[in-house]
Amino acid sequence: MGLTEIPKGFKTLLPEEAEKREFILKSIEEVLSLWGYRLISPPTIEYLSTFKVVDDSLEEISFKLVDRFTGKLMAVRPDFTPQIARIVASSFKDDEPPFRFFYKGKIFRDVENEREIFQFGFELIGVSEVEADAEIVAVVVNILEKLGLESFQIDIGSSEFVEGALEELEIPDKEKFLQLLSHKDISGIELFLEERNIPDNKRKKIEALLELYGKEDVLYRAYELFENEKSQNAVKKLKEMFSILKSYGFEKKVIFDLSEKRGMEYHTGVTFEVFHPLSGFSLGIGGRYNELLSKFGRNLPATGIALNIDTLQSLLEKKGLLKSLEKQDFYIIDLKKELHKAYEVSKLLRGKGYSVARDIVKRDMKSSIEIAFKKGFEKVIILNAEGLAEDECLLFIKENSKPAKKKIKELFEQS
Repeated sequence: MGLTEIPKGFKTLLPEEAEKREFILKSIEEVLSLWGYRLISPPTIEYLSTFKVVDDSLEEISFKLVDRFTGKLMAVRPDFTPQIARIVASSFKDDEPPFRFFYKGKIFRDVENEREIFQFGFELIGVSEVEADAEIVAVVVNILEKLGLESFQIDIGSSEFVEGALEELEIPDKEKFLQLLSHKDISGIELFLEERNIPDNKRKKIEALLELYGKEDVLYRAYELFENEKSQNAVKKLKEMFSILKSYGFEKKVIFDLSEKRGMEYHTGVTFEVFHPLSGFSLGIGGRYNELLSKFGRNLPATGIALNIDTLQSLLEKKGLLKSLEKQDFYIIDLKKELHKAYEVSKLLRGKGYSVARDIVKRDMKSSIEIAFKKGFEKVIILNAEGLAEDECLLFIKENSKPAKKKIKELFEQS
């Protein structure tokens, strides 16, 4: 293993990629700020108990280390939501809801493929009404449209509906069956039902459950299919939510999928997952988690979503929606290395809002000009070239091979 290698599942963003990443983050942040969400920044490392109390499976996928001051086990953040819940329950215990927060950063999971995932998430805490869930969906639509995407869809489901359906069907080995549902493993489901001698009438209902995917009519079919109180209450909430989304004009962006239980273990109601036909991975996932904050001592309902920025950036690149964002304006080459003169010109140009870099490596002028254009600079200024007056310079423009002789003050007048 060479010294230049990095561990599997981690990556480096080079300047152009990093600049595009920042453009995406700023665009999302602008939308969230307009909706009244505020930035919150949790620590990268917390005690393992913060995550374990929420979902035992988070312990298995966490990078763990021992706090040498306390001897307690710590974890590198595998999920943001438990942290947000802890912060609201402690730092905002005397404040009244609702709370609207957003966060951005990496989560780390010790799994085979992606071990470092960049997320941008937002949470609406303290509102039990479905209008809060509709708001999350509306914000996602605003974000993706701002980034230039059109053909995305948001799959809306309900863990509450699925749980009620499985209770009504009296399905044994529920967790195993939920796994089969999540993978749409039809042959696996058939084998599962065969091995457990599930009667025909229940099999037909399960077949109908698998087909609960589509537009608004899915909700009416689901309500007729399962008569238990939990599932019917879940459908009523989804109908109310869809009515709100229709009033926003977002009904075409929404698909209902009631055939599986999405999200993390702590999701308790409406769930969301964002897809685009040109991406093989979901752009984001989230939902309602009404019981999570009570684990930290404050009983508040909540809903939210986390967008996968790595997947989103890859899609935007594929769609050609991320051009070279950070333009490089001026590159200054001072042939006599008069530091004061080059600094003053740079300072004045920067004051006009231009990006300016100076050539501080010893090499010939031709090589310096070629390197400047290769690095993406639009213009090259040559100071103290032979035959120039003290107040003159040569200006090379990327598209033109011949330089123009200019008065230095003209650089600022034209800008």
